[in-house]
This record gives sequence, structure tokens and C-alpha cells, in this order.
Amino acid sequence: MKTSSFLNVWRVGTLFALAAVTGFAAPAARDAVTLKVHVNVPPTWSLLVDDRISEMFVDAVRELLARRGFTSPVEEVRFVEDPAKTPYLLTINLMEWRMQRTGAIDCTLAASLQTPRGTKQLGVYHHTSFHWLGSGRFGLAREFDEAASGALNDLCNDLARSELLPGLRVGQRGPSA
Repeated sequence: MKTSSFLNVWRVGTLFALAAVTGFAAPAARDAVTLKVHVNVPPTWSLLVDDRISEMFVDAVRELLARRGFTSPVEEVRFVEDPAKTPYLLTINLMEWRMQRTGAIDCTLAASLQTPRGTKQLGVYHHTSFHWLGSGRFGLAREFDEAASGALNDLCNDLARSELLPGLRVGQRGPSA
């Protein structure tokens, strides 16, 4: 009776030890290829709006890269204390995202990618969509989204062509904007 309970305790202990070793080793391997995205948003009247815009841009980049075959995690970073310690850091500076007097909605952003090989300025991206009067609040939101998606799609195309992200296939393209 004592022998069988000792074997059960030993088996459970071995199982927990394996789980602990596997759990501690997995994050180190995963973090090596994780793309961190930092979005700088111009100041607005509400910090909640700034946070939501940042989340939306990171979600869009995650989706566009996944369509191009990038299987590594894409995570949002709010503050970067030491960029040198972040091996893959995509910084997006949102410069303008507003409606013009003519009804055109402009989205302009600049981006850079930091890798272990150095920092590459990817460039400035601009996309315009048009808002038709009378389309309502949801139509306006969709058109703002189209302007941002177009600029981010061009950014992701340049990321794929740069061949700086491991696992991102060059031949894949997202939907045309």
C-alpha cells in the first residue's frame, strides 16, 4: 500500500517537474521572434481614445501580417524603455487621420522597424477614402477604417519586401486596398 502511493506521488511530481521545465523554456523561444508594435498617436482629448486607436492599429497589423503568412505573435507595446532590448520593434507614428473639408478622409503615418541587424526607416504611408454625406455614423467609421487599412496594407507590403521579419513570406499579398 505504501509503495503504490509513493509511486503515485513520484509520478505526479515528475509530471509537475516536466510541466515547469516546459513552461519556463517556452517563453524564451517565443519571445525571440515576437513582433512588438508601438503606435504613437497624436494627443487627443481622451486617453481612452488614444489607447483604442493604438489597439485598432496593432490588431490591423496583426491581421494583415497573418494574411501574408506571418505566424509569430504580434503584440502591442505601450511604452518602450530601451528599444535596444526589443529585438523586433515596429514603430508606427500616426501623423494624421482626419476628414478634410472636401469629405476626403486622410490617414498618414510613418513607420520604422528595429531588428537585431539595425533600424530601418520604412517610410511615410498615406491613403485616402471618401465620405459621402448622408452615409451616417457607421458609414463614417467604415471610411475612417478604410483610410487606415489602406496605409497599413502598404506598410505591410513594404515589410514583406524588406525581408527583415523571419517567417514573413515575400510572395504573399493582402487584399488590395
